[in-house]
Amino acid sequence: MQLVVVHLVDAHYITDPAKYISVLLLSLRSMLQLDLPHINVLSKIDLLRDYGELAFNLDFYTEVQDLSYLLPLLEQDQRTKKFAKLNEAIVDLVESFALVNFETLAVEDKKSMTHLLQTVDRAGGYAFGEAEGAGDSVWALAMRGGWAEGMEARDIQERWIDHRDEHDEFERKQLEAERKAMEEKLKEDEEMGGMY
Repeated sequence: MQLVVVHLVDAHYITDPAKYISVLLLSLRSMLQLDLPHINVLSKIDLLRDYGELAFNLDFYTEVQDLSYLLPLLEQDQRTKKFAKLNEAIVDLVESFALVNFETLAVEDKKSMTHLLQTVDRAGGYAFGEAEGAGDSVWALAMRGGWAEGMEARDIQERWIDHRDEHDEFERKQLEAERKAMEEKLKEDEEMGGMY
């Protein structure tokens, strides 16, 4: 078993270009200082919508794409305007290492948690686990069962940022239908138990 560093960063930092640059620099420094596999995670992604609009799509922030697009936004901000050359140097530094990227996490979402667990396990060298049926845990089976499908940045943006209310309503209706089906099944089982 190998240790894996999981660096959690609140997702709301990506709504402010200056804070995002700071997070990138901190993540890069941590990755360089700690000689271990490293997973950077934007946590609380489900709350991101409450902090305002993103200047770019979520994948820009998770994949740490061409950061030069941030420079004009930093120059518009009165706090960072005077540090234009420093900002450019930091952007170049982060891009030259090409190490930093982010996973996302919505702690109450089973798919999100499973996807992060898979990522951590892969980084630690545990990708396949024990043979099926030989005492595997739920999480080991989940990794082979594809529970974390649909966890790309565009899917996460659609679920948690662009159409959060619609998805929440759909999930609520699904849970309600499952609850009713379960109650009916229990009622049928009770009635059948009384017949014998």
